[in-house]
Amino acid sequence: MPWISTEIFNPSEVSATVQHQVYNGLDCCLTFEIYNVIGKMLQQSNDPAAQDIYNFERAMQAPALDMMERGFRVDQFERMSAVAELQQKQAQVTDLLNKLAHVVWGKGLNPNSPAQMKAFFYGTNGLALPEQHKIEKGVRKVSTNRDALEKLQSYFYARPIINCCLAVKDYAKKISVLTKEVDDDKRMRTSYNIAGTESGRWSSSTSAFGTGTNLQNITQELRRVFIADPGMKLCYLDLEQAESFVVGLVVWMVTGDETYLNACESGDLHTTTCKLIWPELGWTSEKKKDREIAEQTFYRNFSYRDMSKRGGHGTNYYGQPRTMARHLKVVTALMEEFRSKYFSAYPGIPLWHSWTAKQLSLHNTLTTPLGRKRIFFGRPDDDATLREAIAYVPQSTVADLLNYILYTFWTNLRTEIQLLAQIHDAIVFQFPEATETTIVPKALTLARVPITVESIITPGLYRTIIIPSEAKIGWNWSDETIKTSRGKKIKNPNGLIKWTGKADDRKRLTGLHRPVS
Repeated sequence: MPWISTEIFNPSEVSATVQHQVYNGLDCCLTFEIYNVIGKMLQQSNDPAAQDIYNFERAMQAPALDMMERGFRVDQFERMSAVAELQQKQAQVTDLLNKLAHVVWGKGLNPNSPAQMKAFFYGTNGLALPEQHKIEKGVRKVSTNRDALEKLQSYFYARPIINCCLAVKDYAKKISVLTKEVDDDKRMRTSYNIAGTESGRWSSSTSAFGTGTNLQNITQELRRVFIADPGMKLCYLDLEQAESFVVGLVVWMVTGDETYLNACESGDLHTTTCKLIWPELGWTSEKKKDREIAEQTFYRNFSYRDMSKRGGHGTNYYGQPRTMARHLKVVTALMEEFRSKYFSAYPGIPLWHSWTAKQLSLHNTLTTPLGRKRIFFGRPDDDATLREAIAYVPQSTVADLLNYILYTFWTNLRTEIQLLAQIHDAIVFQFPEATETTIVPKALTLARVPITVESIITPGLYRTIIIPSEAKIGWNWSDETIKTSRGKKIKNPNGLIKWTGKADDRKRLTGLHRPVS
């Protein structure tokens, strides 16, 4: 093995292979040298939780590499069919877009050209709408990104054209995912970055060899191309309303108010929220009937339950009425009224927001119920820093909880299952079809992990939660009924159905037995 002095090393004098070897060596040596310094700091910090988090993240390399090496089998027929269908839809929308644009300025419009988009929407020869801006590296620039276009949708005569532009881009993104390179064994692989975010959430990207894609943001429509191996069946296990449970637990811990946590534990958080916010709707105390009442139309295409779910999530994380109204496409006054009623129903939530702001001002740090500490370097009095801090504890706690469950699967079940993917708040694995009635209950049992915290208001008082989980089983990764972004329902016989404790009596459809959509 040659000795190389990096002080006098000249990359231009050696082959590309030697350059890569030197780069690899530096990567290893520098990492080791940095660890020797940071490792001592970790020991001197007198913080056992920090050492535990470090050891935990190192341990997670095993299941991560297991999934990265295995990959996820791809149904080539479904893949090609989906690409062809998406390309046809994209062509239709592009044709409509060009016709509409031609009426405005006598020629077509390329939504992927920033120059054309700016000229069309802001120029005097186009629609001449007010310019929208974004801040990029401290510089204010004219923009036609998604956020800008969504703001311009308030001009009704521009809305059809904007919808076409957004649809063309959405189709292009989906096609890009499906046309990513698949490895020779017909499997798509990803690279998981265990320590890539401040919250502890994993990120993913293309594989080490440049193939595959980020498997953590695949939509329901596209998931059907990912399938179980022959003789195997998929299980999709996800944590239900996990972040809401953690919000409720933390609110109780710092304020003593248990209203929101009790609503989470009621079994139907969003219907319970509807009851508290709109008590005049004639509730019956019967779960099924109350759910039907909550599903009644509230505003345009929103039901009361939709508003409770989507509006509540944003309000929990310090969303402001004007911003939330724009995202949900409702009027600001409605969001202001909702927020006022929501805080009246759950008074501990605004108190938690205030407590978090105080912690930022005093310490610039927050620690999750699972012991992960984060230092915030943004200005404590900046709303952006506060929103980030409020979201940190629930998101980080759920990330660590899911990864702990993933690790227990890898240590306890790896001779019985094969891990395939980690999807932020869900795990996908496959198992031999014949073992369904034993494996799925085992996985659900391992996923029941208690989280206990001590009250800050009343020291010595503790509260424990177990976040519920749900398992779905099938032969491809999409649901049995796929709901598209436009509300259309597509039958998917090999798709995932909810595990009810009984064996799935369906048979896997292959070859000519498969339906053609």
